[in-house]
Amino acid sequence: MPLSRIFFNPATGILRAGWRIPWLALWIAPMFLGVGLLSKALRPHFSGGSLVAASAATGLLFILGTLFIFRLFARVVEHRTDLPELRVDGYTPRHVALGLLFGGGTMLVIVGILALAGSYHVDAINGPLAVAKALALYLPQSFSEDLVFCLILFRLIKEGLGRRTALLIAPVLFSLAHLGNSHESVLGLLEIFTGGVLMYSLFERTGSFFTVWAFHFSWNFTMNGIFGLANSGQALSGLFRSHVTGPVWFTGGATGPEASILALCIDLILLLVIWKASDRQLRTVACREAEA
Repeated sequence: MPLSRIFFNPATGILRAGWRIPWLALWIAPMFLGVGLLSKALRPHFSGGSLVAASAATGLLFILGTLFIFRLFARVVEHRTDLPELRVDGYTPRHVALGLLFGGGTMLVIVGILALAGSYHVDAINGPLAVAKALALYLPQSFSEDLVFCLILFRLIKEGLGRRTALLIAPVLFSLAHLGNSHESVLGLLEIFTGGVLMYSLFERTGSFFTVWAFHFSWNFTMNGIFGLANSGQALSGLFRSHVTGPVWFTGGATGPEASILALCIDLILLLVIWKASDRQLRTVACREAEA
């Protein structure tokens, strides 16, 4: 067998999906490294509001630069001139709203239940700078994770091995990436896996990366930047400085509400909603065109 058949699909002449995963990762690695070094170099020279503004600027640079590299890779390596998953059209506001509703709405429900149960307590209210800091942190952070696990891993595993395999492997890798988090628990990892299935199901059903990004961002931002709850063991004060009391399985404890039975149950309910919804409610013209 010719060596080229190992690397390239003979029917399309395009590099096989399995080889594109590390190749694309190498393309975007300099942007990750460069912006990280730039952020580290700028940090000692700013403080307070100016530090938040500098973080927001470097985050925006990272997002725009990475999207440019991804589009360049798609054109040069994948021979794709149109990227339905990144297309901005009349469906995009609907998909962003859907992601925000699922992510932020889930946190609102969880905090509401905790408050009604007497487990969520507000200690103080911080200024708007805490909210701006959370925005500057979670917009690029959620983008980078979704780029790696959704646009690269899930998309290419699906192309190479099929949808069902991708919906298993990508969430497993997503949950394993959280193993090093402070106070991580078995229930927390199970919820992260289920949350991964939920995110990639959103991507599969809507065909839009912006749905996944909006979901992931609003989940983290609402949990930590608004309600001041720990996010995967990372405790930062948001708009509210708060603490929780009660059983860890119910509140999530020091890990945060994503390690609670509440988050896991809501994930499962949302998964049922996504897969029961009709194509007319979720799919886009761009998604159907890509499949055709």
